[in-house]
Amino acid sequence: MKKKNTIINAHLLLEFIIVAVLLWGCSSTPHNKTGFLPTIPKETLRSGDIVFRQGAGLTSRIVQKADKNGVYSHVGIVVLDKNGDCMVIHAVPDEPDYQGDVDRVKLEHIDDFFGNGKAICGAVMRVDVDSAKAARAATHALNIFQRNTLFDHQYDLSDTTQMYCTELVYFVYKKEGVTLADIENTLAIPIINKKCLLPGDLLEGNHLSMLTQFQCSN
Repeated sequence: MKKKNTIINAHLLLEFIIVAVLLWGCSSTPHNKTGFLPTIPKETLRSGDIVFRQGAGLTSRIVQKADKNGVYSHVGIVVLDKNGDCMVIHAVPDEPDYQGDVDRVKLEHIDDFFGNGKAICGAVMRVDVDSAKAARAATHALNIFQRNTLFDHQYDLSDTTQMYCTELVYFVYKKEGVTLADIENTLAIPIINKKCLLPGDLLEGNHLSMLTQFQCSN
């Protein structure tokens, strides 16, 4: 009986770990102390480009192993402001801008998205659509930011009143008739039985072309 209980407890622990990994699929807690800041050819970017990053923390590494394509743990979308600066809109937890700040959809400069120890590697990719459609997708993302949309801790694809990182990118392009991922083949989160889009699902969709890719130099 004792052996049986041990097996059951081990199974429950494993199931708990799987849930924790998937629910942190958009986590990007900075642990990298190198101050990684890549050189990005910003003049080549356009609104609607997609940015990926991999954090240095344990959670990000676990997500990397859990994801089907296992490269990046966080994703956002580029929007050019009126001055031509490259900004990134992304839904992220645990990155407050001030004390008491809630987890929400953020707008920040691309250097901040990749800098301040937030990434050990990253990539900028382009969705294979015309620039006008990509710009409209970025505008949809900007509208989501301006509504003060909260981060979706339930990772519920059926509820767009809150967003998590991959859901945001998927949703704004879906509004333009572009399906970046096959949500029917995404991983189902154990226990709560919900499917969750991870950054690797976007890579698997074959709608993206690589613009630049970089790693941290230690």
